This record gives sequence, structure tokens and C-alpha cells, in this order.
Amino acid sequence: MGISAVAGLLVAGIVGIILEILQVPLGTAVGAFVGGIAAAWLLYGPRNRALIAGFIVGLFSFPVQLLFFMGVASSGLYTPPPVEALPQDILLAALAVSLVIQVITGTVGGFLGGILHHPPAGTIEAPRPYVPPPPPRPEKYCIQCGAGLAKETLVCPACGAKQP
Repeated sequence: MGISAVAGLLVAGIVGIILEILQVPLGTAVGAFVGGIAAAWLLYGPRNRALIAGFIVGLFSFPVQLLFFMGVASSGLYTPPPVEALPQDILLAALAVSLVIQVITGTVGGFLGGILHHPPAGTIEAPRPYVPPPPPRPEKYCIQCGAGLAKETLVCPACGAKQP
């Protein structure tokens, strides 16, 4: 699940930042949704695991998108437009709402990806039946015929030879 979640996070980061640069409304949430679908698609497992992969993508997509944004902005590839100053409480509320929306959209994306791409019911490996361990190896062998014997055997039951 780890590799599919990391791949979903990369997809969420790239798609979210591209959509935000293009100023698409809720671009980061759409990125989390697409990343959740990608994680579930790559996981190719039961739907509940796909849902968990989507949740992980939604939960961590904001920091990944922020990292990508900082990299693009600091490299000079993109200059963010100027914005008016907002009070800190409004910024924190907007951040909290954005995080909740990304978690929800990533989880929904994982759920839908699990529905669209999951193994058929018969392909999930059933548990193997119990096979008892092999019997213990003999402690000694008959001096005449080589049959396996217990340690305390005095006469070989296979050939009747006396044992030392």
C-alpha cells in the first residue's frame, strides 16, 4: 500500500499545483481526488484498502502540494499574484476547511478507484489449508536393512536383526 499511496501523493501534488496555477477553483481538492483514484488504481486490492489509500492521499496531499508550490515559486517558474492581507483567524479557518475538503476528496477518490479497479472476487488468494508437520526423523537405523528405528529399539521390526 505504501508505494501506491506515495504515487497517489505525487499525482495529487502535481495535479493540484497545476490546477492552482491555472486558478481552477478547488484545484488542490481536485488534485487530492485524482491522487486518491491513482493510489487505489495502483493498489489493485480490496475496496477497503483502496479507501484507506485514498484517505492517506487526502490527508497528506496538502503538505505535498505546498512543497511543490514552494519549489515552483522559489525556482522562478511561477510568480504568485499579489493578494490582499487577511486576518490570521480567517486564514486558519480557510486552511482547516481546505484540509477537510482534501481529506474527503482523497478518500472519495480512493473509494471510486477501488470500485473501478479491483481484483475479481475469485482472484483473492484463499488461506491455505493446514498441513501437519512431517513426522520426526528416526533416531537410529537398523544395522542390517537400514530401516529407521526409535532409540530404544532392540530388534528391528522390518528384518528381525538384533540392534546393538
